Amino acid sequence: MSRLKISPWLSSSGGPLVVIGEGLAGMWRGLDGHPSDYHRACQIDDHAGRLEGVDGDILVLGDEPSDTAIATADNALLIIRWICAPSEAEVLAQLERLEFGSLTPIERLSIDWSSDALVLFDGVDGFDPQVCLRLQLLSLYSEVTTFRYQLTPDTALLIHQIEPRQWAHPY
Repeated sequence: MSRLKISPWLSSSGGPLVVIGEGLAGMWRGLDGHPSDYHRACQIDDHAGRLEGVDGDILVLGDEPSDTAIATADNALLIIRWICAPSEAEVLAQLERLEFGSLTPIERLSIDWSSDALVLFDGVDGFDPQVCLRLQLLSLYSEVTTFRYQLTPDTALLIHQIEPRQWAHPY
C-alpha cells in the first residue's frame, strides 16, 4: 500500500504553472492584457517564485514545464514535478523511497495565501476548473521548500514541499 496519495498528472502547454487561491483563480488572465499575467509569471527565474496578488500571493513554478502532480500523506503536501523517468511506475517507486531528512533544500520561500483551497494550472491559460489540480492547505502562511530528488541516473524529480510557517505577519 502506498504511503502517498498521488493526484492525476497535469501537463503544461508551455508553463509556467501557477498555484493560486481558488476564489481568485478566475482573475488570472493568462496571455490577455499588457503586461499579461503569463509574462509576469515568466519573470520568475527560480524553480519556485512568488508573485504578489490582489488578496494573496501566487506561487509560480518556473523552470521547465514538467508534468506535475500533488502528493499528500498525513500532514505532508507536495507538488511533484517529473523531470525524467522511464515510466510513471518508476516515479511512484522513487516516491515511496523518499526520505525528506536526507534531502538538501535548493530553494525556500514564504507565501501568504488568500485561501486554504488552492488550484494549480498552466499559467499561459486562464483558469479552467476542469484542467487543474486542487490542494488543501493547513495554514494560509506557508513555507515552500524545493528539493531535487534523484536516486538513479535516469529518474529525477523536483519536489516542492508546502508546510505551515511557524510565524506569520503581525497584521
